[in-house]
Formats: sequence, C-alpha cells, structure tokens
Amino acid sequence: MPLMGSSGFSRKNFLLASLAAAFAPFDALAQNSQRTTYTLDDVKGAEKLSGITLSDDQRKDVLQALANSRSGLDQIRKAGLSNDITPAFVFVPQGKKPTAGKRTKLTIPKQTVTRPKTDEDIAFLTVAELGELIKSRKLKPSELTEIYLKRLKEFGPKLKNVITLTEETARKQAAQADKEIAEGKYRGPLHGIPYGIKDLFAAKGYPTTWGAEPYKNQVLNLDCAVVEKLNAAGAIMLAKTSLGALAYGDIWFGGQTLNPWNPKQGSSGSSAGSAAGTAAGLFAFSIGTETLGSVVSPSRQCRVTGLRPTFGRTSRYGAMALSWTMDKVGPICRCAQDCAIVFSVIYGADPRDPMSVDYPFSYQPTADLKKLKIGVINSDADPVKYLGKAGEILKSLGADLKPVKFTPPVNGATEVLTIEGAAAFDEITRDGRVDTMKGSLWPPAFKASSMLTGVDYIQAMRVRTNVMHKFEEEFADFDFVIGLESAGSVLVTTNLTGHPQIFVPMGLNEQSRPIGISLVGRLYEEGTILAVANMIQQATQVFRKRPDLSQL
Repeated sequence: MPLMGSSGFSRKNFLLASLAAAFAPFDALAQNSQRTTYTLDDVKGAEKLSGITLSDDQRKDVLQALANSRSGLDQIRKAGLSNDITPAFVFVPQGKKPTAGKRTKLTIPKQTVTRPKTDEDIAFLTVAELGELIKSRKLKPSELTEIYLKRLKEFGPKLKNVITLTEETARKQAAQADKEIAEGKYRGPLHGIPYGIKDLFAAKGYPTTWGAEPYKNQVLNLDCAVVEKLNAAGAIMLAKTSLGALAYGDIWFGGQTLNPWNPKQGSSGSSAGSAAGTAAGLFAFSIGTETLGSVVSPSRQCRVTGLRPTFGRTSRYGAMALSWTMDKVGPICRCAQDCAIVFSVIYGADPRDPMSVDYPFSYQPTADLKKLKIGVINSDADPVKYLGKAGEILKSLGADLKPVKFTPPVNGATEVLTIEGAAAFDEITRDGRVDTMKGSLWPPAFKASSMLTGVDYIQAMRVRTNVMHKFEEEFADFDFVIGLESAGSVLVTTNLTGHPQIFVPMGLNEQSRPIGISLVGRLYEEGTILAVANMIQQATQVFRKRPDLSQL
C-alpha cells in the first residue's frame, strides 16, 4: 500500500531511501570531525556483545551505518536531558481495571485514645491513634513535632537514616496545624501528623540528594506531587530520609543506614531511612519508593509494614526517575491501617506524570474471608501450616486457603530496569561522576547496560508482556495470594507486572528470627490486601513491639 498514494512513493521505496541515507559513504562521514570514527575492529568487538556474526563485507556496511547513527545519537547526548524528562511512551499493567474516576471510601473504626504519659509511648502510637488525639485536642501537633524532632536528633545520627532534617518547615507547619485545629478547621486523619520522606523526592528549599555523591548539593526549587498532597492534608514534614545511592541498597554518601532492631545489620534498601525511622519511632509514618523491592525489603528488615501500590497509582512528579516503567511510590508505616490512611491521601492521577492513573480506592478494616478466594504461594504442604501463625489466623476467620504456583519471570526481563536506569544516568556514567558512589553496584550495571542495544530493550519489554499475561493466567480467579517473607520470585514478577504488595511483620520464629508474610493483590485492589493485613495485625499486635534503641 502506498504511503503517499498520489505520488506513487511506496513503503518499499521509502525504506530503500532511508537505508540509502544510513549507508552513505563512510569516507564522507568521517570528514566531519564532530562524528565518531569507528573501525572494523570496533564492529568485531560489538559482534560479541550483540551475539551477531558478520562477514567482512557486512562489517563494512555496518560501519557506515554506525557512523551515521552515532552522529545523530551524539546530538542527543549533547542535548542535556534532565532526569525529569519522561520517555515518549506509557507503560500500562495488563489485567482487569476498575471503573475510572477518583472516589475514596476510607473507613477507620472510631476509637477512644488516652494520651500516654511518656513521650516515647506517644512516639510509637499509630497514625490513627495520633490523629484521634490531635482531633480531640488531647495532643497538639507542635507537641508531637517536638517529640519526634528530639528523637530524630538523638537517634537519627546513630542510625544514619536522615540526610536533611527539615526542622524549620516542620515547626511552621506544626504551628499552622495548631492554629487551624484550635479554630475548628480539621483537615482529616493526617492533619498535624509528622512524617519522613525518602530523599529522592523534591521539597522546596531543601537539598534533594538522591543519596548519591554527584547530587549532594542538588536543590530542586519545587515540591513533588507527594509533598503537595501531604501539605494539603496538613501533614508535617520532619526529615528527608536516607536511601542507597540512586535508589540501590542502604549505603549512601553518609554511610550505611542501620537496622534499629539489630544495628550490626544494615536496614536494607533502597527506602532505608524511611523504614529504619518508622521502626525506631522517629516519625509517625514515612514515604518510600519501590522499583524492585525497595519498599518490601527494608520493611521486612526493619519489621514495619510497607505497601507497594499498583504501578501508576501515585504520581512520581518531582521524584528521581530510576525506571520510568517500574518506579512506584508507597507508604511505610507501623500497621496496614496506617498505610491505608496515608495511601488515601497520596494516590491519584497527575497530568505531570503521564503514567499515573485515576481509579477508585476503598478501604474497610475487615473483609469477609469466606467470600474471598485466597492462594498460598509455593505451598507444597498444607497451606495453613505453611503460613504458620498467619495461616492459623486466616483459617480461624473462615478463610479457605488453596496452594498456587507462579512461573518465575525470564531473567532478562529485569534488564528493563537497568537499561532505563542507565539512560536516566547516562550523563554521570559518561563523565565519570558515577564512580564517586563508593560501595554502590550501579556504576558497573550502568556501564554494562550502556553496551546493550535498543533491540535488547524492546525484546525485554516484549518478554515483560508475556510475564504479565502469564501471571494473570496463573493468578486465575484468586482475589489475592500470600507468600512467606517477600514472596520469593513473585516479588520480581509483580514489580514487572505492576501488581500491589504489602509486607506484614509476624514477630519472631522459634529460632528468634524475624518472620513475615506478603500479600499480593489484583491490579488497583489495594483495599483488599490492606483489610486482610489489618485483620492479621489486630490478631497478633506485633506492630506494638519496639526496638531497643539503647543498643545503638
């Protein structure tokens, strides 16, 4: 079929013309000093990386094409693409989607809370309990803010979990909250509640370091979307928390963030400081991000509750991009109900993040487990016994647990992350600044991914499509599934597919080792896994336990 019918310029002619331009004489191209000159030996070396074998004549043709392509790509490198520029495509998780339109139904049981006698007891209350104390005017936001600031100054340096203390802003926001609440202007359950936020989110007037040496002095003159929403809810920003350099691990330019339960261990990452600070009672809740385990992993290590929402549920405007098609924003809290409260504020579409979506969110503190189809991941034995205490609780509440297995994703699918990360930080990889991040695994990963091809990336994304379809097929008609700890390979799968996951600490086993479970829900159905997680936590009360900070 002609592309331009009247001219007779067919698709074949169009492709031939394009190829002719690509295979322009190399001698002429080489005369342009701004273009890179390649040799046949370069092509031979590239053959090993690409897995393609060429003849001598084919190498000459490729050499000519490379010279022309490189010229254009060099212009892209000189364009100075900043981290906030999103690629011209949108990733959409594959599966059933709810009806569009933002509707929030948040049900939090009314409770009578007596103000504790000690500041430490206050610091470890849940968001819901602190909100009740503030709403009933038994506790002022300014009082709560000072309690947490004192703890941050005492324990933050020992845990190495704070990059920037936002003390001035916190006191201003607390004073405003005091005034509004005294005047009867109560904004909701986060009004007057202090929090910490991972330092890959921009906050006006403060450095946004991304935990990495090349960006130690970076100041972005804007508030990210999450900070905007928390500001509107009346929450109080206390600190920008540590993260492994460029969202990998728990080592940043200030050292390694420690686990408050065991300071001989790191806190895991990359939402290292958010999880450690929540566990240590340095703020009421925190905000983290996950690309491949960065909420679930530190939540497990620090024994807190972390929600990784469905991909696209929260705006990433003003946040560092590592992988445009995998980055997700979620709350890290003491309990699932707190995660529901925070998520109800930060979720929703944002035109500044083209991959964000606007679907309803509903949370009830309980669910009828008799009506839900529940799968237990990789349980060859009795699913109830396999899950231990969690299985016993669910069974006592009427759940019928069925075993389910999921096919692990092809390893190459995760190259999506490293290739996108290499693109996001191409500039510092090429100018050498990436090597200043001591202890980080990103420098060799970025360099290796820079040697992969656009074809490799597209093929990895195509495999990812297969992963999504296979996971939906195996998920079948289950309402949610449960796995031990981080849910094994399902953690990787669901970060590729975009499904939500929540980690729930379950205390210690007989060997005094911390244990937990992960609940994985259907796309955009965070409310279900939050409700079930809450039911389990109300039965165990594990979230009431505190680390001994005297050992720091």
